[in-house]
Amino acid sequence: MIRQRSFDRGQARPRRGTWYFAAAAPAVAALLVVSGCSSSAKSGSATGSTAASASSSTSTASGAPANGQVVTDLVSYTGGKSGQADSSLKPITLGWVNQQGGPLGFPNSTAGAQAAVTYINSNLGGINGHPLKLATCYVVNSEQEGNTCGLQLVNNADVEAILYGTLLTGDQSLQAVNAGKKPILMANSINPTDAGQKNVFIFNGNPMSFFGGTAAYVHSVLKAKSVAVIYPQNAQSIGGVAALGTALKAVGISLKAVGFDPSTTNLTSAALAAGAQTADVVLPLVSDPPSCIAAAKALSSLGVTKPIISIGTFCFGPPVAKGLGGSAPKWTQLSSQTNVLDTSEPDVSAYLAESAKVGLSPDVQTDSNAALAWSLVMTATRFLNSGGGASATVETIATQAKAFTGPLLLGSAAVKCGTAAATAGLCGAQMRAFQHLGDNKFQAVSDWL
Repeated sequence: MIRQRSFDRGQARPRRGTWYFAAAAPAVAALLVVSGCSSSAKSGSATGSTAASASSSTSTASGAPANGQVVTDLVSYTGGKSGQADSSLKPITLGWVNQQGGPLGFPNSTAGAQAAVTYINSNLGGINGHPLKLATCYVVNSEQEGNTCGLQLVNNADVEAILYGTLLTGDQSLQAVNAGKKPILMANSINPTDAGQKNVFIFNGNPMSFFGGTAAYVHSVLKAKSVAVIYPQNAQSIGGVAALGTALKAVGISLKAVGFDPSTTNLTSAALAAGAQTADVVLPLVSDPPSCIAAAKALSSLGVTKPIISIGTFCFGPPVAKGLGGSAPKWTQLSSQTNVLDTSEPDVSAYLAESAKVGLSPDVQTDSNAALAWSLVMTATRFLNSGGGASATVETIATQAKAFTGPLLLGSAAVKCGTAAATAGLCGAQMRAFQHLGDNKFQAVSDWL
């Protein structure tokens, strides 16, 4: 069954099941008014750069976004000192919660976080000389496990802050236990209500910024007037379409969205009904390999030549490439972090070189979850060092997190917490576009939006 939803410039009609994104809609519109007017396209590939060492400078470099700096100097970024931590001193502990161990898990997040800890202790002097360590807790597949992790980490007096890896389940129950007692630091949040929770800091983005950034790119870079969307008929995707419709409406772009049965493997009819052949931009709102493969085949069969946008990394992984005969689709990826497959970026070169020194393998390095975790641990280390080092408290860490303005390691040039009172925890709200050139090679095609 195909269901069609049209959003024109004077109409947006959220349906039942949109509650997941409902709180985000007003803020998305406000975000678009600001971000949509200040972005500029990038007219070519970033120039190459040699791998930077831990002592390289943070600078605006050839190949960097024109509207900000990139981070290649990890000593400066973390506020540490070159050299090893003193293993005889008491460790400084950060909590780490991640989803892994079950059918849906993200162990590379933990691998990236542990590699960052090893690097900090081996090369950045730890935390004021003290070794850094993670107190880990894993959610396998149930919300209740978030409650267990909350009790474990909140009641551990040594834990100064709690870092999230990739967590699809357990977030709400963990936060109910924490209730703002300790700072929670996130890279990306999938739940817009996180940004309104006490003592939560989100540095890369959440659904608000994902859809806001999409509309900013479509409006200010592609200069589009119409967008065609196909999406699986489930509550989350229906909510996503509603939020995207609100964001596009804010900048005068019409949206025609058509839903499909998630079990369907032929999406040609849905793409036709959405107007994929005539729209200025096509956006398959899909996030699993079978749907990505089906969408790519449908759009190819229809001969779509206008830009096709994918949010996140879902449609560019090995399973999709295999299903399409060897290469993922040559779509534009919108991301809240620097794409670590664009090796022409100076910060990517630095990350790959330095994380390899502590044993992070190439297949893990290039997993966006690992890169996000590496960045988050380095950023938390910055807050520990600037918040008193070995004497840092939950209060001083929260103060440093709130005051952080960027640039973010492997992320946007500008960060600002508390822009909107209702979503004070959303500190990073920028997206960047990368073009997939084929064979898992990407090229930046926009600045941060």
